[in-house]
Amino acid sequence: MDILYSNINDFSNDEIDSFYQKIYKDKKERIDKYKNDITKKRSIIGEILLSRLLEKNNFNYEELSFYTNKDGKPYIKDNPIYFNISHSNDFVVVVISNKEIGIDIEKIRDTNINIINQFCTDKEKEYILNSSNIYKSLFNIYTLKEAYLKMKGTNLSQINNIEFIINKDIICNDKDVSIIQIKDIDNYIISIIENKKET
Repeated sequence: MDILYSNINDFSNDEIDSFYQKIYKDKKERIDKYKNDITKKRSIIGEILLSRLLEKNNFNYEELSFYTNKDGKPYIKDNPIYFNISHSNDFVVVVISNKEIGIDIEKIRDTNINIINQFCTDKEKEYILNSSNIYKSLFNIYTLKEAYLKMKGTNLSQINNIEFIINKDIICNDKDVSIIQIKDIDNYIISIIENKKET
């Protein structure tokens, strides 16, 4: 597993515009549909970070064939490398692995606490509502769930079937996954879920 994250303000417009020309067709078409320039910028920077991670692992971004599955999860055809990208506010994060993997980053912020009813189990709700920092705990769980679904390459309809219990460690009811959380960026949480089994 290899992870790379960066602040979007660390990239010049020239660097972003230059790399845009190298992006594979399907991704470029999706980027072109975004109406928000910041969303476009984050998406291109995600591809820049992906290319850097791939190069670090002796793969050439421009020589690979990228596709998406029926649920929109991107993958590289005929290649042992799996990857996932996420962004939130000023940060973009990318992870690659030789196993199925998902990643999510979120900025901790005030939000409508009632959204926990959409994605949390009863135990997860209890953990959040009894926490000294409700919003941080909410995004702890939310990023774990998002990363899990992205690893699985499935949609939100499955979000209540997976449960995370957070004490000193993070325990998932799916025993076939490894879990990492990174909290060393101010007010951001990164969650990574990796399948323990090589596919």
